[in-house]
Amino acid sequence: MNRTLLVALSFCMAIAVAHPVRAETAAPDSKVVVPLESLPRYGSLVSAWYKKPVYDLNDKKVGVITDMLFSGGEINAVMLDVGGFLGIGAKHVAIPANDITVTEKNNKTWLTINTTKDIVKKATGYKYDAAEHAWKAM
Repeated sequence: MNRTLLVALSFCMAIAVAHPVRAETAAPDSKVVVPLESLPRYGSLVSAWYKKPVYDLNDKKVGVITDMLFSGGEINAVMLDVGGFLGIGAKHVAIPANDITVTEKNNKTWLTINTTKDIVKKATGYKYDAAEHAWKAM
């Protein structure tokens, strides 16, 4: 009997001292993100492409990657800085991301594209609009 009374009193003390805990629930239409336990299969890192030169198939520099456009979790286009000298007179051209290839030559990794600098220079140029956070045709 004493033992039962002691357990009951201990239980009552625990309830009285315990702080209420609020359960955090996600909104019914939201998805709870769980970090990955291992990395998914991937082919390249964005950091391996950013500010890197892109060459044509004859090893001539076409331009430099200055931005990447994402949609639905995939890179759709790459902004290539072409032309100009020391950044003056250059323009940004959108290239489909799938058209840029990682090529190995002379134990080095190169980004290549099957086009020429002249063709890319004639393409529509884009300018970044900082107010709208978007690229706009020039």
